[in-house]
Amino acid sequence: MRLVRVELRRLWMRRLVRWSLLAAFVGLLAAPVLVPFAFSEQARIEHDADIERCVQDRPPRTRDGVTLPTVGPEVAVPAERERVCRAVTPSPDPDFHLGQLGEVYRTTAALLIVGGFLVGASSIGADWQAGLVATVLTWEGRGLRVFAARLVALVAGVFAAIVAWQVVLAATVVPGTLVQDTTDTTGGDWLRSTGGLGLRVAAIGAAAAAFGFALALVGRGTAAALGAGFAYLFVVENVVGGQFAPLRPWLMLWNALVVVRGTYEAGGDVPGRTVTAAGTLLVVWATVILTGAALVFRRRDVT
Repeated sequence: MRLVRVELRRLWMRRLVRWSLLAAFVGLLAAPVLVPFAFSEQARIEHDADIERCVQDRPPRTRDGVTLPTVGPEVAVPAERERVCRAVTPSPDPDFHLGQLGEVYRTTAALLIVGGFLVGASSIGADWQAGLVATVLTWEGRGLRVFAARLVALVAGVFAAIVAWQVVLAATVVPGTLVQDTTDTTGGDWLRSTGGLGLRVAAIGAAAAAFGFALALVGRGTAAALGAGFAYLFVVENVVGGQFAPLRPWLMLWNALVVVRGTYEAGGDVPGRTVTAAGTLLVVWATVILTGAALVFRRRDVT
């Protein structure tokens, strides 16, 4: 535990970590304005799309369980059709409701996960370049002990930072919803589902940090980890996974999407895959990757 505490302090003292946390939490100052504006703009875009669908006499879509009205072909003049469509098409609710906080968590999840990967890669990559790893191993020669301490400190720190960021985000948008009285649908089920979503995002962010840590440990540098990580993400996960659907159930990105979005929202990408099954597969991936990195770290000359 003493070594873990040392690694936590070392992680906190890194300039990248401090500046990243500062930027992330300062950015929350704009959340009370930015979040309602984003939902208002989304409602406007959806309303314009519904009107365009009505004018072109395309099949109407269903919103909140209600099929939107249409205009018959007897109104043929385009200008008149647009006027009638605007009159009969209801506008979506432009206000941000506290019950929609989960949508904000899903939108910001990608940034948090990528940030976790960057912090994980830099936490060990820069130390290789500075010779700090070799220095640490002069007074603590058990490489696996150093590996485990750094990994535990990194995963715990990233997980706690993401959870704290989400809690502060929720706290910044709650006053606006209280003023506008848009705190409906926020009972016990909403609290459990939103809290569970936040914890799942934090868990995937911490796993991304561990992935970046393993790549930087093997590649002995942050640049090597970034190059290998993003090459794998875009080539294997996006290209191969996007073209060959049978491989998706076994790839990390697609299962991470299931964990973040939930079983039913991400079910189209990996049919039948539940959050529990996706999480279990990701644990297997993490075990294999981290075990391989630990063995490389133990056997390789650190000088």
